[in-house]
Amino acid sequence: MPILNAEERLVQLCTQFEVNACEGFVDISSTGEDSILSLSGNSIQNSSTNCFLSLNSKANAGNIILATAVDASDSSIQLVANGSANASQCSVSPQGILLMYGPPMALGSIQLLDGKMLLGMGNPVTGSQIAMTPDSITLKVGLTTFTLTANGMVASSGGTQVAISPEGVTEEMGVVSRQLGAAGHTLTAAEASVAVGMSGVTIQGPIGSLAFDAKAQLSGVMVVGSGDAMLTQKAAMISSGS
Repeated sequence: MPILNAEERLVQLCTQFEVNACEGFVDISSTGEDSILSLSGNSIQNSSTNCFLSLNSKANAGNIILATAVDASDSSIQLVANGSANASQCSVSPQGILLMYGPPMALGSIQLLDGKMLLGMGNPVTGSQIAMTPDSITLKVGLTTFTLTANGMVASSGGTQVAISPEGVTEEMGVVSRQLGAAGHTLTAAEASVAVGMSGVTIQGPIGSLAFDAKAQLSGVMVVGSGDAMLTQKAAMISSGS
């Protein structure tokens, strides 16, 4: 190749080409300190310091490789296809794998993250989602969630939550809760509670309490008993005092 001017001389000095022809195939390659480009009849290879592209054709198969260097922690490989109504995206990085498809306002997505797998559909706030970890599965639609673990299940919707475990069932809604276990049943509303157990019933409030077990006991700051038409009390022994 003739050298016409100083600029072409510089290009030829900094670039080295090798052209080989064998059995009907032409091989064109360019090598440098940081990159390699190779074109042949059955393969294309392009590599640099942090990324690598290879397309190879064998007897009855094809091989496409897109890769990054091991120490390229901020690298990623993305495939994007946009349509008039829907879009598709595949993203691979050291932080995880992301697959998305659908219209912009209702995308479906699959994410593989470190120790977690997420499946989502629709708006991130109001749409549905499934989150899987090695020890739990969570289903979510809007503000309603359901979590399943080896220790039990927890369902919540707004301010209401229900937990089921080997120890029993617990329901909570604000300051009101209900607990059901092997020992009995307890209802609680702020400072008032009713406990029903095998040994009896206990009612407690801010200024009084009532217990029925082996004996009945009523206590409070002020106790008032009244009957509209008739008041009847039956017991083996009745004691009253003031």
